[in-house]
Amino acid sequence: MTFESKTTLLTAFTILVFAFSLNAQNQETDGREITSYNPFEVASDYANFSECTSTNTAEKRACFTDKLQKFFNKNLKMPKDSISQNFDGKVYFKFFTDTKGKLESKEIFNTPDSKFIEEKIDLVLKKTPSLKVVQLKDTSVSTGYVLYAKFSPGEDIRLRVIDIIVNKENLKKTEEKETNDITGFEIIEDRPIFPGCEEVEKNRQRSCFDNKMSRHIRKNFSLPEETEELGIDGRITIMFNIEKDGYIKNITTRGPHPLLELEGRRIIAKLPRMTPAKHKGKPVSVPYSLPITFKIN
Repeated sequence: MTFESKTTLLTAFTILVFAFSLNAQNQETDGREITSYNPFEVASDYANFSECTSTNTAEKRACFTDKLQKFFNKNLKMPKDSISQNFDGKVYFKFFTDTKGKLESKEIFNTPDSKFIEEKIDLVLKKTPSLKVVQLKDTSVSTGYVLYAKFSPGEDIRLRVIDIIVNKENLKKTEEKETNDITGFEIIEDRPIFPGCEEVEKNRQRSCFDNKMSRHIRKNFSLPEETEELGIDGRITIMFNIEKDGYIKNITTRGPHPLLELEGRRIIAKLPRMTPAKHKGKPVSVPYSLPITFKIN
């Protein structure tokens, strides 16, 4: 199935797996508006600095980002002559805190021209103070942050949190219990119905669902120009549930770069409410896995 537009979308569907190949015409950006995805709207609870005590969502977010940016500017100085002429000043990195709020792991997504700054970022991350951990279902969990940093000689570092990952590895026992409520596609009697497919005959609903999904991807797909500048492409896998109430929840991603993962998550987060799957006449939650391959011209 091929669609011709600003974005070429090649689509092949199976019951559980969707595969996409996209050639993107990039959206212009000024380097600050990296993505429209706002992680603070999705993750209401996350590890934070001990000084950030407000329960107000906006104040909590502002406190976290302000403290983090001040911490980096205090501990990482960039001399005017230290930046390569080929370096555009943009770096992406992520770090995880453990269940006690201490730095657990880190990863820097570099380019050949940004390698010189890796060691500096690494040293700053090692100095990161312990954060106040978040409790989910009475269990302490780790939190991961994906950040975009803009370095300019002689100026303060600009930081933006572009993703927050609440690590649920510590909730396995609880999740295993909850997983019993999720029904696999191999046994459900009625698959989820995409809006607009309600009146379609049952034997054509799968095809209707597939067509609606591909149109949704094509309509909403966009990547900032950073993906081309950084030479980013590759395959990401998106997992999500269509819940008993028809809403899309528990979106998780795996991929080679945060920008690709964010774009995949943004697209899926915009999916409309579905008619839920049914088994034995009752609504059930079902899991979906969606591999997407991004290829940038």
